[in-house]
Amino acid sequence: MAVVGLDMGNFSSYIGVARAGGVEIIANEYSDRLTPTYVTFDKSTRVVGQASKAMEITNPKNTICNFKRLIGRRYQDLFVQQEKDLNTYSIFEGKGGSVNIEVNYLNERKRFTPEQVAAIMFGKLKHITSSESTSKAIDCVIGVPCFYTDTERRAMLEAAHIAGWNCLRLINETTAVALCYGIYKGDLPEQTEKPRLVAFVDMGHTALQASIVALNKGKLKMIATAFDLSLGGRDFDRVIMDAMREDFRKRYKIDAYSTVKAKLRLRAECEKAKKAMSSNVQPMPISLESFIDEKDVTGKMSRAEFEELAKPLLDRVRCTLMSLLKEAKTNWEDVESVEIVGGSTRIPAVKQIVQEVFRKSPMTTMNSDESVARGCTLMCAILSPTFKVKEFKIEDCQPYPITLSWHGGINEDNEVEVFGRWNVIPSSKILSFYKKEPLTITARYSYPNDIPFSEARIGQYTIEQIQAQPNGTPSKIKVKVRLNRNGIFDISQAAIIDTTTTIEEPVEDPKAGTENNPDLNTSTNSEPMDDNSNPSNTGENQQEKDEENEEPKKVATKKKRREIELPVVSRVTGATKHELERLVELENDMIQHDKKEKERSDAKNAVEEYVYDMRGKLDGGQYEKYADERNRQKLLNDLRTTENWLYDEGSNQDKNVYIERLKLLKNLGEPIRNRYNEASNRPYHMQEFMKALQRVDEAIQTWQTKSSDKYSHLDKSDMEKVYKLLIEKQRWYDQNATRFNSLKLQDDPTVLCAQIKQEKEAFERECWTILNKSKPKVELPKETPADVSKKQPPPPPSAGGPAPHPQPAPPPPNKKPLKNPPAQTQPPTANFD
Repeated sequence: MAVVGLDMGNFSSYIGVARAGGVEIIANEYSDRLTPTYVTFDKSTRVVGQASKAMEITNPKNTICNFKRLIGRRYQDLFVQQEKDLNTYSIFEGKGGSVNIEVNYLNERKRFTPEQVAAIMFGKLKHITSSESTSKAIDCVIGVPCFYTDTERRAMLEAAHIAGWNCLRLINETTAVALCYGIYKGDLPEQTEKPRLVAFVDMGHTALQASIVALNKGKLKMIATAFDLSLGGRDFDRVIMDAMREDFRKRYKIDAYSTVKAKLRLRAECEKAKKAMSSNVQPMPISLESFIDEKDVTGKMSRAEFEELAKPLLDRVRCTLMSLLKEAKTNWEDVESVEIVGGSTRIPAVKQIVQEVFRKSPMTTMNSDESVARGCTLMCAILSPTFKVKEFKIEDCQPYPITLSWHGGINEDNEVEVFGRWNVIPSSKILSFYKKEPLTITARYSYPNDIPFSEARIGQYTIEQIQAQPNGTPSKIKVKVRLNRNGIFDISQAAIIDTTTTIEEPVEDPKAGTENNPDLNTSTNSEPMDDNSNPSNTGENQQEKDEENEEPKKVATKKKRREIELPVVSRVTGATKHELERLVELENDMIQHDKKEKERSDAKNAVEEYVYDMRGKLDGGQYEKYADERNRQKLLNDLRTTENWLYDEGSNQDKNVYIERLKLLKNLGEPIRNRYNEASNRPYHMQEFMKALQRVDEAIQTWQTKSSDKYSHLDKSDMEKVYKLLIEKQRWYDQNATRFNSLKLQDDPTVLCAQIKQEKEAFERECWTILNKSKPKVELPKETPADVSKKQPPPPPSAGGPAPHPQPAPPPPNKKPLKNPPAQTQPPTANFD
């Protein structure tokens, strides 16, 4: 199963996959690692990514971008109203005050929530991942802005679920960047040493995020974060746009914002100028042809002018970074290095402010665009059991304090802050309540003015089936509250503590009585027997003594404590389970419709392509001489009729209609195409056949003339078979070559190139199976007893006798001579004429 990290930004998206021992950012169908976060609803289908961005100017009302900023919000939110003025598509109030985006889809006005649009984008990323990876793409980790609230995080999970993703975790983008940095950094201090403080500044298309992180080997701890969610690259683009609008109004008497198309064209040119100014100090031209009223307009702006106009935005960057140092309770001297990521940090003025605040040159060792996706992929690899990653501990934090409130008594506190600012994620706490009736707890953010969201309330949780104790006292309720690894608050568990008193009967032990029972405090009394007693009365007296000594037994009591689970009913924002299932089904239906529409469109394009291709080649082209005049004119008329039909009543037909129309055209056109292809390829195949005949003939000549011993081991019968095959195929070749020379171009050949190739391969296979026979192995002669006796070593010298003079061993020969070499094969006497 694929290990995937997703960075769905407001302007562009990136997909990371863990494979081959590292993280790879995969490319889309256009071989581009960047996929624009755009969704276009057309009359008959949906277009996502690169193709959607290309349609932004031609179809602005139905092209959706920046929808990530609307996820989880309400229509009356001031933030939504600001986005409504900046975007070209229509935003309306939906059910329950939600945000609805209205578009023209399937020739109807339909409304979609931002979560549905995000699910469409997630579906596109899933399709790209499945196309580029051999494993099935299901598990993923998704990056979200650090300032996302509980509602926005839930909405992001809903969008991923609708698209079919199994999101293992939502990770803050600041944490993902820090993880990407820390897991590859080899010179970090050990965990027993003082951590290294590193600042990360991330400015993207719409928001600025900054963080300070404490890093050790194998450990990451988020200290603090700061953000400005309305400060990004598009705000700097708008500064240039406003300046050019005033310039064009004075010089050309036109309003650049008068039409949506003109505004989008101006924005694209201003974005190019902004990027060019990052590497040039000279004034950058901004030119648009046929802008408004067929007027060509031009303007220019220098970097100094741009920085002067953007001074309020740059001051906000400085304030955000200063706020970060204050929240982290540190100063610039403690921060050892600063890393910048995000496309907008390439602006020289932004780099200068970062350097002034931290008194250090910002580092660009990380990929500015892909760091978040890489960090998400590493997080997914850590969580996935299918991938092995070195140990790395991550301590993220919660930027907003959370308070719980409930209905209490007169002298009872009914509010408590359970998670403070910069609380570690994940985290859980146990709270105790004493109640006689069901308990309703409300969770909210402690300081509504500090969150970038219109609603401070998180949710309401009701703990049911609470009853008083049998004696009428309140029951003790334990409630487990949790801030999970996604940064989402929840009451995960509630239980009532039931304390009951049980009575235990003492167990008699025949050997030790009740003294062996530690739970009972029982004493025994024994009196000595009277020596003057009458023996006859001994039994009676003993019975009386036992009755006197018998005391009432003390009964032990034991308290049992057990926890009984209580149901918790939560009322939080977001879709219900039934509504979520309906959205999943709706998305699957739209996917199937897109698939059918693509097949229909492909069938229509195939007809159109065939019409233009055949008409160009028949009318004065390369196919003209391969068709007789009657068939050629008939086919040209059919092609012309089909072309007119495609742009009239055939513009929107079913797939089968186009397939049938193409079939009728091919019945006339394909014979002509085949004759051309046969005539073009026939010389090559005939030449290859001739070469095969020549190679076999050369092998026969070599065998006959004994010019080489390559075929000397073959006998006469083998060579006769080869010769017979050669004569047969030579005759076949000559007959067909004569037939081809007399063939007219308008006639269909009786022998096709495929048959020529097949005959050649069969001929070579049969001939060379014989010619490539291996030579027979020559067996070495067996040794006789006389030869063995010659190899016996001489007897040892007698005692006292002189030692024999050692004889040097002769050098081994390169090749052992054969005693009985095989006789040479004589050439056959048969004549192969």
